[in-house]
Amino acid sequence: MRRQACVILLKQIKHNDRWIPAPALFDSKGRVRRDHVRVQGGDEVHPEGGYFIEWREDGKRIKQAAGPDAFVAADLARRKQAELSAVRKGIIPAQPAPEPEPARITVAAALDRYSEYIKYHRSLRTFRTYRPILAGFKSFCAKTYVDDVERQDLLDFATDCLKKGQKGKSVYNKVVVISQVMKQHGKAKLLNTADWPSFVETVRPIYENAELEKLFKACAPHEEMRFKFYLMSGFRDAEGRFVTWRDVDFKQMAVRVTAKPHWGFHPKNWEEREVPVPQKLITMLQKFRPANTTPDDPLFPSATGRPDGAMLEKLKAVAHRGKLNCGHCAVPHKLDDGAIRINRCVEGPFCGRWFLHKFRHTYATRHLQDGIDIRTLQQWMGHRDIASTMVYLKGVRNSDIQVRINKGSLAAFA
Repeated sequence: MRRQACVILLKQIKHNDRWIPAPALFDSKGRVRRDHVRVQGGDEVHPEGGYFIEWREDGKRIKQAAGPDAFVAADLARRKQAELSAVRKGIIPAQPAPEPEPARITVAAALDRYSEYIKYHRSLRTFRTYRPILAGFKSFCAKTYVDDVERQDLLDFATDCLKKGQKGKSVYNKVVVISQVMKQHGKAKLLNTADWPSFVETVRPIYENAELEKLFKACAPHEEMRFKFYLMSGFRDAEGRFVTWRDVDFKQMAVRVTAKPHWGFHPKNWEEREVPVPQKLITMLQKFRPANTTPDDPLFPSATGRPDGAMLEKLKAVAHRGKLNCGHCAVPHKLDDGAIRINRCVEGPFCGRWFLHKFRHTYATRHLQDGIDIRTLQQWMGHRDIASTMVYLKGVRNSDIQVRINKGSLAAFA
């Protein structure tokens, strides 16, 4: 009787200055534990390196790359195990073994592979952001193979971006993306702490009460509902677009972020969540809900009934209609032919001070001011790490502190 092939999930890790394969660890429910591997019988955490699956076929050991994401790799292992089981039972014919991994991978191949991974495992917005970054480094880097890439190559790339007039934050983000690619192929921590491009860490802008009052006054009823929903839920742009009536819990006064595979939407970090909202928002939604709607209809549909993809444009249009544009900002816009057009907010709905994510900034800052603890806020906002939530502490205004400042000795000199 032929023995059933067993698919093993492994991760390439650095141990004692050597790269070795280590078995991935799973919890009691069979879920992979991100970055946890078994090394010499012990549980160790290794964020570096990528995953691969391994099995035997006709006495030969076969390996297949599975990428840097633990959950995607575990899913690939399960699918491969099911495929081998189906082959053994004669349900499907045997599949040809994958081509063996080359001993050395080229920079171009590594960048193309990472671009393809982002395309299918991240949001469309992320893919559109990463694609020109990867293409830019591909055309800039003179090295043929990844293992030849050194610290100086990344420094030269950052310098070239700065020479082209790109800002520090933009260059920093580009270096982060390229470093992720290098890390996957055993080139972690190429840059020193002092090497990273500098930029000003700004306070997250929020909408003031007066601005919100003017905005909502300029809104039609359906527009007011949209933007008040973003303000009181703290949802990201896409989360608000793809929310359906099934996601609204009228009884518990909460809204949920859930996956919508039929629309190609997956929550950021692949984690669904529930967010409590004010009772007044729930009451507004009850009045706003059309009588003939179904639970799976979007709250804010387009003219075709699908999730509205023009939320940002509608916000800027309201601001322009209400004469709320600042009047002096100019936003570069790339046309289909590659040309750059400057949209000036004195001429139309292009003001850079009005954007959807600013509602999220306002939501976070106001909740911190109102005494919501930062760990709770982290869960409501869907942040994977607490550092992402802590940036909003910079904008928090404490009325008690202001009273002390007004009564302080320095105020006497005013």
